[in-house]
Amino acid sequence: MAMKAATPLEAQTVTPMTKPVRRRNKAHLAIVAEQPCLICKRSPCDAHHLKFAQPNTLGRKVSDEFTVPLCRHHHHDLHRGGNEMAWWANMNIAPTEIARELWQSSPIHGTHPSHRDRGTDLNVNSSMGDH
Repeated sequence: MAMKAATPLEAQTVTPMTKPVRRRNKAHLAIVAEQPCLICKRSPCDAHHLKFAQPNTLGRKVSDEFTVPLCRHHHHDLHRGGNEMAWWANMNIAPTEIARELWQSSPIHGTHPSHRDRGTDLNVNSSMGDH
């Protein structure tokens, strides 16, 4: 089957590549950090950003919607391990599903105004260090 040649107008049409949205919400990060560690159930926790959840960008963390609670010990252990996906597989945990559930159930979406007012839900490309 022969391919149809592009018309001059089609040849000039460019489809822009869209950047993944990097949502930032301090209130959501605080809510994630209030949860017990996914590994040992201890508190307090850090809100760990799942690096593999979005394409890499220079010096930018993934969106805050891709965060899960890890105690300081397990957070450091994960970063020392190097291969994040292998670390999670070894722990037998699917962190992206947990992050999605935390984001969808987060009070920042309007169910608890006191939490919503504590942060900002920004679609920004922030240049913050990795967690």
